[in-house]
Amino acid sequence: MRLAPLDLDNCDRALRDVPLKTGIRPIRPLLAAAAACAFIALPAGAADPQSPAAPATPQAGAPATPPMKPLGNERYQVGKIVVDRKAKRLTLPARVHIVDRPLEYLLTTTGGMKEYESLLEADVSGTEFNLACILLGLERDKSVEPYQQFSQKRLAGPRVDISITRKDEGKAVTVTAADALFDAGQKVPEPVEWVYMGSQKYWQDNRFAADVTGTLVGFVHDPNSVIEATSGLGIGAYGSVNGNAQLLPPIGSEVELSISVPDAGTEKKK
Repeated sequence: MRLAPLDLDNCDRALRDVPLKTGIRPIRPLLAAAAACAFIALPAGAADPQSPAAPATPQAGAPATPPMKPLGNERYQVGKIVVDRKAKRLTLPARVHIVDRPLEYLLTTTGGMKEYESLLEADVSGTEFNLACILLGLERDKSVEPYQQFSQKRLAGPRVDISITRKDEGKAVTVTAADALFDAGQKVPEPVEWVYMGSQKYWQDNRFAADVTGTLVGFVHDPNSVIEATSGLGIGAYGSVNGNAQLLPPIGSEVELSISVPDAGTEKKK
């Protein structure tokens, strides 16, 4: 497969001649969807950062679609994220940020507003992370009712699997995100399922909330997160999720986070 030459100043132009035969979705419509889905509008007059989100609508002043670099064979790079559309998987470098302290997020941006409660940090923006998810064919479930942080209602949406890979004496060791979140003395809730939610518009202005708060993958049902755990973890029991120091390398160590779309596609509603 031969790809068009890269033009970092014009992502659409760079991908204009890229073959679009894929089992997921064409690239160019996804770029348009990325701009349209960048925000989830809050209810009129909302002034609470935990206010429920309403369906997505394009907003003035929305951030531009991040540059995408074609890597060949239906692989693309968005910032530091590599998207493999054939494998239905994205990977990104991350670092262990907090272990043995109360957690509410699996992954946040470096220096993000909620980084102090995150197991991992990554040098990517919310917009980059969301676009990478959209390139995998993930799309917010428009039938999902608005929800608030710490809501114990089960979330529905496109299913994803999340794993963390570290190097151990030169060998790659991979664990599930759920195993990495709970220490050896705790039982991992079965099953821990993750869904794409798409974040929302920030409550104070028109910015994409995941860019402002840095919340990429959470598990306390924060509507600002791009991905959330379906049933929530540790809700009502703050401090019960604090990371597994036996499975993870020391704080500051590099790991690779992998997010993949299972063959089943979306979560079965119960």
